[in-house]
Amino acid sequence: MKNWIFVTGAPGSMWSNEAQKIREEHNADMTDYTPDKIYKHHKYAGHKGNYYGPKMQYGNWLGSTFGTRQMWIDEIDKSFDGPKDQTKVILSHNFAYYLNDIVELFPESKIVAVVRDNDECFNWWQEAGGWNITYPNYEWYIDDIQMMEEIKEQNKLIKRFTITPNCDIIYV
Repeated sequence: MKNWIFVTGAPGSMWSNEAQKIREEHNADMTDYTPDKIYKHHKYAGHKGNYYGPKMQYGNWLGSTFGTRQMWIDEIDKSFDGPKDQTKVILSHNFAYYLNDIVELFPESKIVAVVRDNDECFNWWQEAGGWNITYPNYEWYIDDIQMMEEIKEQNKLIKRFTITPNCDIIYV
């Protein structure tokens, strides 16, 4: 979908902040900014809107597969109430595992991936609330050891991804 922007980054990479800037710059659909999908942190804007992935309301299958084009069309239709032609910013840590799938299934869409030093990611995630973050759900990361491994892996995959014309990598 031409008006879709897939955004990813490891926990603590500050990718949510970048996603919010993108939403504002592109007059994106914000019908997903509901009270149950907001987490405020004392030093930054926090988490707002739909997050897709394991243990989440939408995109729960992302722990094992990217899914099909039709699955995503249906999921985006369910998760946003704004006009179909309005820009949709679609957020998931797990997109780091599926960047090539996104390019293959949605070549007309944009991808924004945020990278930050692994230790800085982990430390910022802890400072932002760590396991006490109420949204999105981080249960599937299990513990601090697994969280750090996932941060390393997601950052590695993003850095290794072959950049396409529709992809921006932001280093924070």
